[in-house]
Amino acid sequence: MSMSVRPQEVPYPKLPLWSTIGLSYSTYFRHFIDALSASWLWLVLVTPLTAVASWQQWSWMGAVIAGAQRGIPVQTLALPFEVQVLSNVDYLLVLLASVSIAVAWHRLMILGDHPGFSGSNVATRHLWRYIGIGLVIFLIFFLPAVIMFPMFYLFFPPLPGAGPPRAPFFVVLLAFVVLDIFAVAVALRLTLLLPARAVGDLRLTFEQMWNRTRGNAWRLFWGVAFTTVPPLLLGEIGVLFAGGGPPNPLKFLNEDFVAQMTVNSCVFVIYYLLILPIGIGFLSHAYRHFFQAHPELRR
Repeated sequence: MSMSVRPQEVPYPKLPLWSTIGLSYSTYFRHFIDALSASWLWLVLVTPLTAVASWQQWSWMGAVIAGAQRGIPVQTLALPFEVQVLSNVDYLLVLLASVSIAVAWHRLMILGDHPGFSGSNVATRHLWRYIGIGLVIFLIFFLPAVIMFPMFYLFFPPLPGAGPPRAPFFVVLLAFVVLDIFAVAVALRLTLLLPARAVGDLRLTFEQMWNRTRGNAWRLFWGVAFTTVPPLLLGEIGVLFAGGGPPNPLKFLNEDFVAQMTVNSCVFVIYYLLILPIGIGFLSHAYRHFFQAHPELRR
């Protein structure tokens, strides 16, 4: 009797969740110098821009509170256009920095390709393919909101003095929750296309990724959660204690308070860019498990 097994019948080993999470942290600390190498230029560029944007935003907030105390309607104290532009530019630069660091880390974890000059991969096709796949996954993640929110206003328009929501409202809300959970599961199962594109793997298709990650949605969810949320929470707690506790509206008019919050924003964005490779490493190691440890499963 033939012992051959057709590719579609090959058993797909599940992602070893905890060992992959541990590997994500251990490789990060082992290659921390590479993390600095991939991010130092972005830190130099992002930090002063974040400082200016944060100072402007907190100063505006203080002006709003001062105006409200004098009886000036809050609606007349809109955030100045130039501050909005500066904040958006800062956000986009942080986003580009995140993608650049992520691509560099994927290539280090999967190919052993140490980062070159910080930010130099912006000119490569790997980074822009990465952005393209990221946009697709982002759209899948938010598709339920795009579909369902118009339905809320179509079937349940807000009326002054309206009573409690009718029963159909909760049916639509339940449908939104179910659709949102499904979209999250789909997006998670496709996230490993990100490291694939970062390392130039263009043969890997959506169908192959979908088939290969079957039964691993929860593993991917918890893996991403445990490699991103704890470090971010640690940073938030550190910034909170450094700032003397939660923001106190009574201190917003104090220029020292604005300076402290600006420093906190800069410290946090530096911290975020430096710990980003931990979560990126999880995706890299998961990709290696699925497609490098068992290349025969790609057929």
